[in-house]
Amino acid sequence: MKLQFISYDTLDAIKSNLSHWTANFKLDSSAWLDAELGNTLFMDTKFPDVKDFTLETSEDEPLMTEAENVKRVYSNLNFLSDSQASDERLWAGLCLGPFWKYVKYRWKIDKKCTMSNIQQHFLFGFGPRRSLTRNALSRLWWIGRLTYDEKRTDNWELTKFVCEHSDYIMHILERNTSNNPTIIRAFLSAIIDARNNGLKINTNIVGDLSKYLNLLGGIYILDCLPEDIIYDKIYHKTVEINDALKKKTEIS
Repeated sequence: MKLQFISYDTLDAIKSNLSHWTANFKLDSSAWLDAELGNTLFMDTKFPDVKDFTLETSEDEPLMTEAENVKRVYSNLNFLSDSQASDERLWAGLCLGPFWKYVKYRWKIDKKCTMSNIQQHFLFGFGPRRSLTRNALSRLWWIGRLTYDEKRTDNWELTKFVCEHSDYIMHILERNTSNNPTIIRAFLSAIIDARNNGLKINTNIVGDLSKYLNLLGGIYILDCLPEDIIYDKIYHKTVEINDALKKKTEIS
């Protein structure tokens, strides 16, 4: 597979005309864009060719494919630097090119063929940070980047947890504290261990813990804190939240 990208000028043209072209995203490919733009849609990157790979699209509920597709994207494209993996031109090229059908499947474009849905998942529809976890392909790469842990027996254990619920991805990976894989690994390890030890974990609790991690980021320089210190603080906060919930239940 030759990695290709889309130029800034082409991206601007697509975004400027998106309101007129929305219905075309129900088509089977992006071939119509060549005709609309009057030029070649894709340009070759300088990256070496990568092994052809496909993404899983067999589940009735697309979220069920997330962890597997994170593995496939990150395993095949883990040579990208963080800077390269933040470039809209690359991810738009993959979404509008070889993974067009995957994007439509994952984000139910045929049923929700709106300008907003298309811009978020084929292109970058938000600011730099949030867009990385909303674009259909960059999302998969960044989940892998932040959760893959070669020290674990199951390197993808943290990935599988994050992909259990779309809210986990939002709470954990869209915050400023999520830039550092070491911080995220400590954070997720504490939550997983807490759950394994019988503590309640759900989307609300993960959201509260993410806010707490943000609060810690205002007190400490998290990048300089040892991983075990972050782990301990998150684990103890999980216990505290569970104790508070238990007392609330007893009172009511």
